Amino acid sequence: MPDGSELPRLTIVTPSYNQGKFLEATIRSVLLQGYPNLEYIIIDGGSTDCSIEVIKRYEKYLFYWHSKKDKGQADAINQGLNKSSGKILGWINSDDVYVKGTFYKIIKAFQAHPNCVVVHGNRILINEIGEVTGWVSLPSFDPETGIYNVCSETAFWQRSAMNEVGLLNANLQFAIDLEFFSRLYKQGKFLKLDDYLGYFRCYSESKSSTIAHIGREEAVREWKQLFGSENRDGDLTQRKSFLQFLRLSAELIKQPRLIGLPYLSYRLLQLNRNS
Repeated sequence: MPDGSELPRLTIVTPSYNQGKFLEATIRSVLLQGYPNLEYIIIDGGSTDCSIEVIKRYEKYLFYWHSKKDKGQADAINQGLNKSSGKILGWINSDDVYVKGTFYKIIKAFQAHPNCVVVHGNRILINEIGEVTGWVSLPSFDPETGIYNVCSETAFWQRSAMNEVGLLNANLQFAIDLEFFSRLYKQGKFLKLDDYLGYFRCYSESKSSTIAHIGREEAVREWKQLFGSENRDGDLTQRKSFLQFLRLSAELIKQPRLIGLPYLSYRLLQLNRNS
């Protein structure tokens, strides 16, 4: 196996809190990529389940890890990014999984397109026990039509661009990825690969309607602040219709063999998984 000296360093950060039943699959999907110049960081928020036991099994393969209270997902990711030195970076949540071969595809794409700020791809939906329930493939990110399709477990970015826009906004609860990648979008070109790069785990968690409403409002607010409108796609510019669309999307994503869904649809899914 090559020593990785000729490949750019790739940093992956995993934020985690009490996700021990999924965490090992996430860790293995990172390490078994076989990428030789890898810097893997796990930031655990003080888990009380089996997470620490899982992490310690792989400790010798990690660049850094700790387990202590943090201020939430974005804060944990930022802590990891502050420890990092990779030229290319990404994060994967502790219940998601990379597709085999993803790292080499991403690095090859950056090498072929060095001016790209972000490279990302399609996602596969899986359930709690890892069964495939659907596939998500959308056209390229286009704020003019309200399409946001950057799936965080398939997305990687250049450190140089992050240095310009800063870290994630730790004041946000739900629109973390939308806000961060939208800032990166303003720095340069995004390249979307027509490849499935990550598995996104969909499973039911209790979430009150009040909190879900806050999540929708946060996503709408951030989109409007970044691009000047809630959505520029026909009748969806009407607020009532827009929120009705979000509720409908939340039902649609429960169905198997899903081919595509817009950003605010899968963000509703994340409201459930982060409860």
